Amino acid sequence: MKINTVELLKPTTIASTIVLLSSLAVGIASGLFSFYLGGTSLVGVTSPPENPTQKINNKEKNDLKEKKFHLMSEEKILVQVYDYIHEARKESKVKEKSQK
Repeated sequence: MKINTVELLKPTTIASTIVLLSSLAVGIASGLFSFYLGGTSLVGVTSPPENPTQKINNKEKNDLKEKKFHLMSEEKILVQVYDYIHEARKESKVKEKSQK
């Protein structure tokens, strides 16, 4: 297999090679720079003396023990919803009156 030197000296081949090599060089340089900045930014960071997820797991277990499931009557729920809706309507009427 012979390499045609005429093809290698064409401007498009030279330009493509320059673009490819410069892209590779810029990628490597930015990667090294980012690695350096990341390393220097984490100089003072250490691992915590205790496992923070352990606290979360214990808290969830304690919450489950404290909360017990109990049924609410349908009437009580409907009364709460009715009161909530009518309070919202009263507040909106008050806002409408104050704007006029």
